[in-house]
Amino acid sequence: METILIRKLPGVANPTAVDLPASKSESNRALVIDALCGGGSELFNLSEARDTQIMHKLLMDDSQEVNARDAGTTMRFLTAYFAITSQKRIITGTERMKERPIGILVDALRFIGAEIVYKEKDGFPPVETRGFSKQENSNITIRGDI
Repeated sequence: METILIRKLPGVANPTAVDLPASKSESNRALVIDALCGGGSELFNLSEARDTQIMHKLLMDDSQEVNARDAGTTMRFLTAYFAITSQKRIITGTERMKERPIGILVDALRFIGAEIVYKEKDGFPPVETRGFSKQENSNITIRGDI
């Protein structure tokens, strides 16, 4: 684990807050957590990145098919979110997104009970979530370096 050292600058009396740039990954996680809790939370300092804007828009979109464009985090988070909330949805993206593997996530979600099918090529978007009938397993193992 790396160590972060913070030293108080001379002449700065009692700093109370530091504004840090928002992370799109953390922002997307906050949006999904809010959605899992029923929405309506007041979220501050969300990233202004296009990926976060797409995630926010698609979480509120009730269309049968949603387009994550080229937002990889959005594609992965929405696949899991739609699956575990038993939403029958198709998640697609740009042609480049359709070349990005998603099989490890889909396999893990299937292992715990999600019903997901590939719409074009196995292992790659677009995918269709068809529900989550019952939890089949309570533990999964998934690589953390991907």
